[in-house]
Amino acid sequence: MKKIIVWIVVIILFVVIVLGGNLIIFENNGLKVSKGSPIPIYKTDNSALLVIDIQEYTTGKLADMECYKKASDSLIRKLNLMIDSAVVRKMLIIYVRSEVSNVLVNLLNNSIAKGSEGVALDKRLNVVSDYIVTKQREDAFSNPILDNILIKNQISKLYVTGLDAEHCVKSTMQAAKNRGYKVLAINDAILAQSDSLKIKMLAGYRSNKIGIIDASEFLNSHN
Repeated sequence: MKKIIVWIVVIILFVVIVLGGNLIIFENNGLKVSKGSPIPIYKTDNSALLVIDIQEYTTGKLADMECYKKASDSLIRKLNLMIDSAVVRKMLIIYVRSEVSNVLVNLLNNSIAKGSEGVALDKRLNVVSDYIVTKQREDAFSNPILDNILIKNQISKLYVTGLDAEHCVKSTMQAAKNRGYKVLAINDAILAQSDSLKIKMLAGYRSNKIGIIDASEFLNSHN
């Protein structure tokens, strides 16, 4: 009996070590920001609107962070106005969403597992484009499909919205800067876990030469 108990304990410890180690590796990889190649110099100055991680798990009915849930109605109303404006201006709109296909990570938390209800775009969001890019890292450019879409459409300027300011928005904008895009963060269309953190992140954006505008400026601009 003692041997059986010992083996059970050994197996449990092994499983915990494997799952924990895999999670650490996954999270560390998730923080990496891609360098990419410099974008071509285009004759036109085409823009795209990026809507990042507005999903059922982050802002929708399955959201587990109260701060995002409370802010979601106002945010999505604003995003939908911006999306409608972008459609009128024939601006490219790209939706980015997180999903995890790592089986071991999903054993610990399957809230955004591939194929789960949580990975779907928030039902309140106005989805007007077939450009939906999935990612498993904070940086949306970690999926080369995003590079391909932007280059194909000769995009040189990116308006960035979504969540959150400290992670996926920040990493995606840094990756865009690495490639030579002009990047504009839309202040009141980006969420953070607190107002103080948002102020800190905006200061960091400015120091990285990322433009900061309000949604009203986007709605009144022509490009």
